[in-house]
Amino acid sequence: MHGGPGLGPVFERARYPDATQVHWWHQPLAKPCAARPYLDLLEATLTEFRRAAADAGQPLTVMASSFGAHLAVHLARHAPDLIKNILLLAPTFNPEQAALRLARRAFRVHTDHQHAGKLATALAMYEDDPGRPRFWDVFGALSLLPDVTELYFGPHGGAEAARSFAQLIQQPGAFDGPTSVATSDDFSAQDHTPVRSGFGGPVSVLFGAYDPMIDADQDRAVWETIFPQAAFFKVETGHFPLLELSLEECLAPA
Repeated sequence: MHGGPGLGPVFERARYPDATQVHWWHQPLAKPCAARPYLDLLEATLTEFRRAAADAGQPLTVMASSFGAHLAVHLARHAPDLIKNILLLAPTFNPEQAALRLARRAFRVHTDHQHAGKLATALAMYEDDPGRPRFWDVFGALSLLPDVTELYFGPHGGAEAARSFAQLIQQPGAFDGPTSVATSDDFSAQDHTPVRSGFGGPVSVLFGAYDPMIDADQDRAVWETIFPQAAFFKVETGHFPLLELSLEECLAPA
């Protein structure tokens, strides 16, 4: 399950064209004027997973990247008997705080850029008055800086992945802005107090050593609350281990 929200699995499909054993599910877009798009996404995820497990005739490995980790938690809560094991790749527990960390990193990298001042102002205004309107102001200012997507990737082997990501993000279906905004806002309106999952099977969590969005020490404590049995690994990547490592390397801990 890919991240985002609003991202499609075009990046994974391009990198692993022969991985026929993997179901790269293209999550549905938010419906116009949907009252609860995040809750709709959770329902669609559960429906799709039950269908895939029924077709396979056995429990499945759940692999979730970034924001997709919340979908994995939902499956673990509602269909634990259909899950063989769970692999979380750079799981983002608090997407708003993760995006703000990315924005601060981008500002440090591009301090001298002509639009850096706008980002600094937006960040300062968010600090004074946190909330979704100020958050989207930060996001808008962040988009004015160059090569922001390169920051997602690590310095060792991430350059090729970054170039591919920058090219593919322009393709139809790669990213849907309205879905991202609607789903993110609905997600932020929910209570996300971490609660221990009823799933007792194996769980592996991979954090990228160069991830600009995640504080691994802070987030590890959260994921340990949800999955006390989880094994944690640090890999030499940025925010998308699946796009920098091989599929086998990602699955090895699981």
